[in-house]
Amino acid sequence: MKKSLLFLFLFLSFQASNAGIVILNGLTHVHESASGQLITGVIRLKNTDETEQRVIIYFNDLFQECGKETVLTADATHKNSIKNWLSTNVNEHVFTANEEYELIYTINVPNDVAFDGSYWGILMVEIEKPIKEDELEYGVKLESKVRYGIQIIADINERTPSELEFYDIKIEEPDGNKLINVKLKNLGAFYVEPTLVLEVFNTNGEPQKKEEVKFKKVYPNSCKGFTLDISGLPKGAYTAVLVADYGENIYSIDLEFENK
Repeated sequence: MKKSLLFLFLFLSFQASNAGIVILNGLTHVHESASGQLITGVIRLKNTDETEQRVIIYFNDLFQECGKETVLTADATHKNSIKNWLSTNVNEHVFTANEEYELIYTINVPNDVAFDGSYWGILMVEIEKPIKEDELEYGVKLESKVRYGIQIIADINERTPSELEFYDIKIEEPDGNKLINVKLKNLGAFYVEPTLVLEVFNTNGEPQKKEEVKFKKVYPNSCKGFTLDISGLPKGAYTAVLVADYGENIYSIDLEFENK
């Protein structure tokens, strides 16, 4: 039997799911700590179904390398991973109908952490029961399951500002829309959550459009993509100011483009 996982990698808590199991206290957990300390965290789960549900818990590393696809894997790790520090109280749990359960995890930060900064990983909660099963050619069945990716972040020692870089900026026109796709790189030691703001002006300096994308995490030595929609502008030449602001520092770049 061939299996395919329908991967729901969410960054907001949500209260309803066809799978029955929901996360009650968010899909991002951030801890401030120091070298040699023990961190304890709780993930609150609930079975909203009237039948038993079995979940499996395991760890994956998250890679967001610049110029590459985002990768979530158990087969490789990186220097900022919490993989060797993290443990959970169980690896699986069978929920009774409407049961709430607290999944406890601990992060044992070594005394010899290489440097101050953000360390992270993804705790996976996979619901064993398929949400659907489709019959394919030659009698092969395709099962779709649901799994949640819960980001666990440990900020070790005193936080310092992170420098950002506009790694790549492209104007693309998929399906008749006009988009500015921006890759932002974090050159610092700690993760940041910048907001991107784009202000567009015509040749007379008059404002024509303002677009904003809020709060995406950019991990150290990693890139994150932002998309700003500039569709609907009349034909002509334009200038624009692109700003990345995460509350501590503001970075900006001037752009020029023509709408033909």
